[in-house]
Amino acid sequence: MTVLVEAPRVNANEDNLQLIEIKVAQGESVEQGALLFVLETTKAAVEVNAPEAGVIGRLDVKIGDFVAVGSTLCEIVDENASASAAASPADSAVKEVAITAKARKAASELGIDLADVRPSNGRIGEAEVRAAASCRSEAIVAGSHGAQSAAPSASTRRAVIIGGGGHAACLIDALDGSGYEILGCTDQALPVGHHVCAGISVVGTQESLERLLAEGTRYAFIGIGGAQSSEARRAMFERAAAMGFILPPVIHPSAIVSKATRIGDGCHILAGASIGPRCTIGNNVIVNQGSIVCHDSVVQDNAHLTPGAIVAGGVSVGAMSVVGMGATVLLGVQIGAGCLIHNGAHISANVADNTIVDAQGRRHLR
Repeated sequence: MTVLVEAPRVNANEDNLQLIEIKVAQGESVEQGALLFVLETTKAAVEVNAPEAGVIGRLDVKIGDFVAVGSTLCEIVDENASASAAASPADSAVKEVAITAKARKAASELGIDLADVRPSNGRIGEAEVRAAASCRSEAIVAGSHGAQSAAPSASTRRAVIIGGGGHAACLIDALDGSGYEILGCTDQALPVGHHVCAGISVVGTQESLERLLAEGTRYAFIGIGGAQSSEARRAMFERAAAMGFILPPVIHPSAIVSKATRIGDGCHILAGASIGPRCTIGNNVIVNQGSIVCHDSVVQDNAHLTPGAIVAGGVSVGAMSVVGMGATVLLGVQIGAGCLIHNGAHISANVADNTIVDAQGRRHLR
């Protein structure tokens, strides 16, 4: 008999969870109730335990994955059935080398390919991975001043903020107490050592990102705002994602977000913002300080609701659009993609793509 272990629903408004820890390895025997996984939403962490005793079968997930609610995390196979099946040559080959969860995590942190790790007694553990990392370091030619970065502990969530201006400071404020270790900010214009906020400083330019990722900094936050355009923010979000960074959403503790609302990757819901029920907030969206998004509204990817913007119920804000400070959008209005709504504008009718609306209501194409 095979039992599927599935990702649970933790919050009514979140359809995905992030896998933070894996406590078992394929081929490992577990007792009923044993801790298998630790997952996290934007608001809570949850432990997943073994519903039955048995042997861990298929295990395709890895630390850092975002998994959908109800998706399979692993299979637990009845130990007796597993033992009888072990007689087949194919299964024997699969079980020839067991890899522990700690080994997988260490390999991810140190950038080691498990195929290059020599097993010990048919098993690859954390010690074998670290030994392989040590051999690799010794093979590097001299000239790097001997500097070695310590691998982060299992509980560390190292993060970098890309950008060092005002939006980065807002992120630092929003992330206070969240459990992320913010190593610093990268910025193309500000000098290294420039203080950004709350003891966090600039640590380099964007060229530092590859190094930080290799050293175990797995999380990134886009600290680039954009009062006129979201283009720079969009480009950096896509670049960081392509590099392999995880870009979680950020919700300030003072923000009010309905449990019946979906928040995309890399979104920033800042201090005093309010989002009502049945809304959908796309990826890399900023709902800035004091902004209001009422029920059943949609804010599409890379859009920016600047401080104090008010969006009534059933509104759609298109991708890459910017809604200015104090602007109001009436019930059911559709704002197209790539629009710029000036500060204080009152929007009572649909706005076509790539349109600028000034404070007096005049419209022209961008």
